[in-house]
Amino acid sequence: MQLHRVRIRNLRNFRDLVIDPFPTPTVVVGENGVGKSNLLHALRLVLDPELADRRRYLEADDVHDKSPTLASGVEVSVEVELIGFDDNPDARSELDGAIISVKPLIARLTYLYRPKRSPALLLGEEAAEPLTPSDYEWTIFGGTDPGNTMLAAKRYAALSVLPALRDAETDLSRPDRSPLTSLLRELPPSQANIEKTLDAMRTARNELGSDSNVQHVAGLIRSRVATMAGPRLRLDPTLAFAGRDEDLLRSVRLFIDAAATRGIDRTSTGTANVLYLALLLERLQLRRTAADGEDTLLAVEEPEAHLHPTLQRHLFAHLLGQSSPLLLTTHSPHIAAVTPLRSMVLLLDTAEGTKARVVPPDLMESREIADLERYLNVNRAEILFAQHVVLVEGTAEAYLLPALASSAGFDLNAHGIVVASIDGTDFLPYAKLLGPKCLNRTFSVLTDGDAVDTEDKYKARREPGLKRALDLLKVLALPPVTLPFKADLDGLQDCGLPVDGGSRDGRHGLVTTAAEFGVFVGPDTLETDIAPLLTEEMMAAFNELAEGSRRRRNFAEALRRVASEASTETQRDAVISRIEAAPLSKGRYAQRLAGHVEKIDLGTRIRGLLASPPGQPVAAEDLLGLRGCGPVLALIDALRRRYEGLPLVPTAKEAGVTDNEGEHNLDRSAPAPL
Repeated sequence: MQLHRVRIRNLRNFRDLVIDPFPTPTVVVGENGVGKSNLLHALRLVLDPELADRRRYLEADDVHDKSPTLASGVEVSVEVELIGFDDNPDARSELDGAIISVKPLIARLTYLYRPKRSPALLLGEEAAEPLTPSDYEWTIFGGTDPGNTMLAAKRYAALSVLPALRDAETDLSRPDRSPLTSLLRELPPSQANIEKTLDAMRTARNELGSDSNVQHVAGLIRSRVATMAGPRLRLDPTLAFAGRDEDLLRSVRLFIDAAATRGIDRTSTGTANVLYLALLLERLQLRRTAADGEDTLLAVEEPEAHLHPTLQRHLFAHLLGQSSPLLLTTHSPHIAAVTPLRSMVLLLDTAEGTKARVVPPDLMESREIADLERYLNVNRAEILFAQHVVLVEGTAEAYLLPALASSAGFDLNAHGIVVASIDGTDFLPYAKLLGPKCLNRTFSVLTDGDAVDTEDKYKARREPGLKRALDLLKVLALPPVTLPFKADLDGLQDCGLPVDGGSRDGRHGLVTTAAEFGVFVGPDTLETDIAPLLTEEMMAAFNELAEGSRRRRNFAEALRRVASEASTETQRDAVISRIEAAPLSKGRYAQRLAGHVEKIDLGTRIRGLLASPPGQPVAAEDLLGLRGCGPVLALIDALRRRYEGLPLVPTAKEAGVTDNEGEHNLDRSAPAPL
């Protein structure tokens, strides 16, 4: 049996949360406070047979802030739809009253918390008195009729939650709480072996009980009781060693070595958690396959606790590769990295309460899904947890973007902004994954323009950066934007590059349109684009890594030519080829260059390029119009405006600096859209 769809209304984080389809297995990710634990609690209200009925009554703070209040007659509901019980006659019989669809077979169970009587305000009148929790009742019903009470259905669609802050070592040492005891009850020793063991224990107990010291202790107890209570208290204390069938199972202990000399207390907390989870999963598997078995969904909160990252990846790659109904909530990028994308449920905080996003079944091809899963496994699963993702082509951008932001006093990490290299130029699958039709994450793209001249029959390849932007706009924008963009791009590609260098006429308009949707397209290649801004730093980094005065001199000449004027493709290639010559590479060079970039005053450097005095505001369009480095700087400017409410190059007034006191008071005005 599997969860198929979940809807939660008016409960805690959830004004109206829908997860459809609900994947199996499931990994729930999201920021702190978004409601991962509350999602599990909501499911427990419907499905957990171990949850005490008193905990199904709600309090005022269990109601979503923007919902009607408990005092005014709110209704809280959790709908759970179930599939996968077609071949289980007992479950079909038990859930018969909950069936809402036959093909496919779907059952719905709903937890409903509502007033015992309809308050007057629901009839358009003022309530005589505010309602209190004592005016409410709860029920679990099947199908669509609240009168169709089905409290016993939890047996066939049970949920077991393993909390995050559990003490596995203590639980394993207590027979009443250990999953080992439950597992042995499912697979008990044969009765013949039990009887044989009990006979041997009785013989041993009798011998131990007849020991002279044991008998002497018994006599001392009898004498003390008789002295204290007198003859009227009829007691005859005797010492013996008891044993029952159940005692045998409860006395079995788990050891971590073959010689059974080291108990669970002699291992790490992480190892104890792994053992605990293994026992629990094995017990649940046995229950599923038993003739009268239950199909329990196991939910584990933050299973990464105390586990080494490598073990997290291996363990949960195995577990998530199974088809068993397993639900995890996690903050771990290592678990997210090995999670099948179709198993991912991303919770997002919105003005209307927490919303859930899953990967739609028909949005991407299977090979695109597989490629993205490999990317997350090898590279940046952090993009699933980030506040904002900046997708870039390669390692060079991943080094230099944070360094440039830092040189302006803007810390990307502090705002949860992740710069993620996709190691190429095919941004489309990533945009689909993060875009509005899928996970709906906030993201930007920085891509090279790579503008070139080609033969006429290949003219469509002349502006590959803008062609990538068009593909991304089809994900992010509507036809009124994309159709004119395509028409203008077609016209632009009919034109050759200026002979003396520079960009095609009309290109800046397309770059501006793309930037409005978070897609920033440089003119050529990052290293030559930033040359006008970072000439001295680029030469210093090259000189530190490349040997030979002639080689350094040739690089300096090529770099100054590109930095000082509109350059041709041949001139730009002269810079790139020297950076890529052994033993250098673009990534290694950017790594060293970043150290120099962090030390500059970016605001002063930008004002120098713009010939802008300190008191003059620097607008986004000013930055975007800068030769070469404009799109890179415009991207950082957009990020800073969004997350700090400041432009990349603020004036004293914008930064809130008062001339007479010299204090900084940042203006946290509404951030600009990105």
